[in-house]
Amino acid sequence: MRIRWIIGFVALAAILALAMYVFKTDGELRSQQFTDLPWQVEVIDDQRTRVLGITLGETTMADLVARLPVPEIRLFVDPDGSRVVEAYYVNARIPPFETNLVLRPDLGEAELDWIESETTSERPMPSGARRYGLSDDALASLGGVPIVEMSYIPRARWNREVLAERFGEPEDRLRIDSDHSYWLYPERGLAVLVPQRGRMLMHYVTRERWERTVERLHDEGRRRLGEDHGLGEDHE
Repeated sequence: MRIRWIIGFVALAAILALAMYVFKTDGELRSQQFTDLPWQVEVIDDQRTRVLGITLGETTMADLVARLPVPEIRLFVDPDGSRVVEAYYVNARIPPFETNLVLRPDLGEAELDWIESETTSERPMPSGARRYGLSDDALASLGGVPIVEMSYIPRARWNREVLAERFGEPEDRLRIDSDHSYWLYPERGLAVLVPQRGRMLMHYVTRERWERTVERLHDEGRRRLGEDHGLGEDHE
């Protein structure tokens, strides 16, 4: 009888210990699911904004090696001669969502001149821009450059109601064409491309870059829809 009592006591203790562990672990997982979400934007100062676990103006692509897949990095040259380097991440997982990301490093004209001299492959784009591959030396040089702009393209479908619930009503709207407009949130350095159909695109910048970013959004509209990156309706 005493042996049975001891066995029963040990079994009960084990069940209680397991229940406490599961409760603790479940609580930890629940708390982790609600961090670094797209609408949790922290403006640290005019030069730094934290969102999705990335601090614009501080985090580099090298800092993201352990968190994200290897990006595709290209130089884009528009018909007017303006240039930008973009790192494109396919199916990156930032819990609890899966997303595509486009990151822009902070590069001056002299740095862009050198990178353009290190291009390899060339491809014309429908927008009239040209896309270039980069040499290994050029790619290596970008690892330590701070990211200052980020486009977040969630795989999940968002609608206007969800957008307004998460981010609030925009301060202003910028119309691109009959099917697309940007919802503008200048205090957070956020412009959300809202289509009539298809996926939304959330574009984050440091606050010091806000004015110049808004000025170029309309001119960049077609490419920002994903024309150059294969993010359109034919690439679900």
